[in-house]
Amino acid sequence: MAEQFKNLASTTLSGDIDNATTSVGVASAMGFTGGDFRILVDSEIMKVTGVSGTTLTVVRHQEGTSASAHSNGATVAHVLTAGALDAHDQNDLAAYDTYANRPAAGVPGRIFLPTDGLFIERDNGSTWEKFGPIWPMTPPQSSDFPTWVNQGTSTCVDNKGAIFLYAPNSTNEQLRARLKAYPTPPFTVEMAFVLNVHPVGSAGIFGGLCIRDSISGKFQCYGVGNNDLHIRGYNYSSYSAASGGITGWPGSGDNHQAEQNLVWVKYYDDNASARVISISVDGYNWMQMVSLARTDYLTPNQIGFLANSICGYTTSTYIDTGITLLHWRQY
Repeated sequence: MAEQFKNLASTTLSGDIDNATTSVGVASAMGFTGGDFRILVDSEIMKVTGVSGTTLTVVRHQEGTSASAHSNGATVAHVLTAGALDAHDQNDLAAYDTYANRPAAGVPGRIFLPTDGLFIERDNGSTWEKFGPIWPMTPPQSSDFPTWVNQGTSTCVDNKGAIFLYAPNSTNEQLRARLKAYPTPPFTVEMAFVLNVHPVGSAGIFGGLCIRDSISGKFQCYGVGNNDLHIRGYNYSSYSAASGGITGWPGSGDNHQAEQNLVWVKYYDDNASARVISISVDGYNWMQMVSLARTDYLTPNQIGFLANSICGYTTSTYIDTGITLLHWRQY
C-alpha cells in the first residue's frame, strides 16, 4: 500500500508496550488513516500497516531506530520521514511487477513497467493507459563472445548497451562470426537483432544466430537471408560456402515474415533428442520453425551471432553491412 500522510495526527499509548509488541493500543485513532504510515514513539520510528479501532499494527524499529519499551501515555505522533518519502517515490511513481500483479489504477501519474508485458502503462487516476510496445531485453556484451571466426577487417564493439558487428562488403559469401563455447544442455537462448542494411545481394543467410562445429568448420544459421528479409535456416560447410536450407525448415529453408527490422530468434537444446528453433515478432509469442535432431548436419561446440559481408554487395552496388545485437538471454 502507498504511504499515507496526515497533518498533526497525534495520540498517546493506552498501555505499556515492550520492545516486541506489534499490536499497539492507543487512546484514540482519530486522524490516523489506514496503513501504511510512520509514527514516532519516544525515539523509535514504527511503520503502521493497519488500523483497527484503537489498535495499530506496526513494524518495529524502522529506519535505524531501536525497538524499546514504551510507557502508557507516551506520545504517538504521525511523522514524515526519509523512509516514508522513499517508499512514496517507489510505490506511487512507478510499479515493477508481472502483468498479472499490476495494481489497481487510482494513483494519477504512476507508471507500471511489466516484467512480462508489451506496454508501459500510465495511471490516469481511474484506468491504465497503454504506451508502446516495449520489449524487456537482456543487454549483451562483446566480451561474452570472445572468439572471432573469419574476422577479416570486421570489427565488433559495445555501443550503448548493444553490440555492433561491422562487416565490410565482399564479393562472395563471408560469414563474420563472434562465438562462445556451447552451453551445457538443456538450455534456451533468445536473441533479438537488427540487420543494419536492407539486403541488396542474395545469400543463404545475412545475419542472425548460429551454431558451429569448430572441428569440421560447419555452421548452422537462423536469421535473415535472401534479398527480401526472408527468415531462413541455412547450413554452411564453412564460413564461405553455403550448403543449403535446413531440412524441415518451412519453404526449404526460406520463410517470409512481416516486414520489420527487429527479429527475434529462440534456440532450444533439450539434451535428449532435439534442437528447436522458433521465431517471434515481439519476443513473447513464438512460432516454431523446425525441430531437428541434436546432431543434424553438425554437432555444435560453439554458439553466437554473425553477419555476412555479401549482404550489401551486387555487381552494381557496394554497401558495408553489420548486425546490431540488442538482446541475448540464456536460461
